[in-house]
Amino acid sequence: MNTLIEKEYLANRVANANEAELVAILYEGLIDTFEDNIDYLRIGAYGKLNTSSQKAREILAELLSTIQGNSQIANNLKSIYVYVNQLITEAEISKDVEKLQLAIKVITPLYEGWKELGEKEGGQGTSTPPQGPKIVAGMTYGKGQLNDYVVNNGKEWQKG
Repeated sequence: MNTLIEKEYLANRVANANEAELVAILYEGLIDTFEDNIDYLRIGAYGKLNTSSQKAREILAELLSTIQGNSQIANNLKSIYVYVNQLITEAEISKDVEKLQLAIKVITPLYEGWKELGEKEGGQGTSTPPQGPKIVAGMTYGKGQLNDYVVNNGKEWQKG
């Protein structure tokens, strides 16, 4: 049950996040995975360590796929991700907690930066309330038929 609540909470966070907050959520997940890996190493749960390390690599791959262009910043981020992946591998092979602690130290400033950016983007509002979509479409099912409707400019529902 607790896992279900956590999944629903995460799904809600992702659904309501701006772009910077989405990146921060990935970094947060990566750090959480490293902390899990440290626990798995300490108790000798190497099967779980392997699975969790794969999850960390998948998060790194997702972060890597978001990098665009060949700017110095983009290339530096790529290098960081490759380095962190190397730390994961070394920690797994040598059963070295310190490698994972180093990975957390490398990723944490990136997480904090994206988190702060997400908060700033989320807080930058205008004095007017946000506008909804200009057109909303929906479908209803009634008495053996499927009906589609459109509300145009927030005024009235019309048969679509």
